Amino acid sequence: MSLEDCVTSFAVIGSGAVGGFYGSKLAQAGHDVHFLFRQSAAHVREHGLHVRSIDGDYHLTDVSAHETHDTIPRCDVVIVAVKSNVNPDVTDVVAAVVKPGGVVVLIQNGLGGEPLFADALPADVEVIGGLAFLNSQRTGANEVTHMGNGGLTIAGYRPGYEPAGITPGMELIGAAYEGTTVPVTLDGELIRARWTKGMWNIPYNSLSVVLAADTSELMNEPASEALVRTIMEEVSAAAAADGCELMEGLMELMLEATRAMEPYATSMKVDYDAGRVLEVESIVGEPLRRGQGLGVSMPVIEAVYRQLTFINARIGAV
Repeated sequence: MSLEDCVTSFAVIGSGAVGGFYGSKLAQAGHDVHFLFRQSAAHVREHGLHVRSIDGDYHLTDVSAHETHDTIPRCDVVIVAVKSNVNPDVTDVVAAVVKPGGVVVLIQNGLGGEPLFADALPADVEVIGGLAFLNSQRTGANEVTHMGNGGLTIAGYRPGYEPAGITPGMELIGAAYEGTTVPVTLDGELIRARWTKGMWNIPYNSLSVVLAADTSELMNEPASEALVRTIMEEVSAAAAADGCELMEGLMELMLEATRAMEPYATSMKVDYDAGRVLEVESIVGEPLRRGQGLGVSMPVIEAVYRQLTFINARIGAV
């Protein structure tokens, strides 16, 4: 498929470590990309956007950086890469910049984002879930540093997280990334993809905050590794009750991969250390409620969720 046949206009709402990286790849490929940067927009317009990457550094000039969504034209695709806890604040922004019949992609962790946007947007807008497998940080006003991975899985949303199959919007986004270094996987079952990533996200994000530890510290102590395993088992049970058969041996694969990783601070731990409100509901609360609603006992996840809720209340009160 040629560039002319692909989606050509994108808006990126949340141009940080995730949105800045995936949006920059589209701009590098020649697509018309508008970034909502807010405070640093003028700096990016003047100095461009620099990406330091394990795949090779690159610099984008003439970047369409915006302080407000009011200056962004309506686009074929809107990429939402804000933290999920601010989703209610950006539904109106997304509605204002997506074209009629356009596509909205939520590159976020956890559950609950897609139904919120699907309910808030016109019925002809396709909502797609995005799962980033990316290690990156925003390291300056106009700089993103990409340290590892970079894959993107996308899956269409249907009410109740029913399987959507491979949708036209998914195919268009996959085509837009052709020729870039971003491997895109099209998945016909969003809920299974979310549970699969939750198998890692729920234990490591939550325990990294509750136990004040990076991934290596969690894996090097038998007691904390046992907690990780127990949480993974509870996630697996909830996924099975939800009709999702996860890959055989997934838990051991994730444990071994994490054990082999360099020490890594999860996104929730980074937010905690910076004094930012945590993505507790999407990463932990929504999966917990969905699993319990299916009759699954998840006592360890429930205990961790209550601890994180207390921690979030403290952060919000500061």
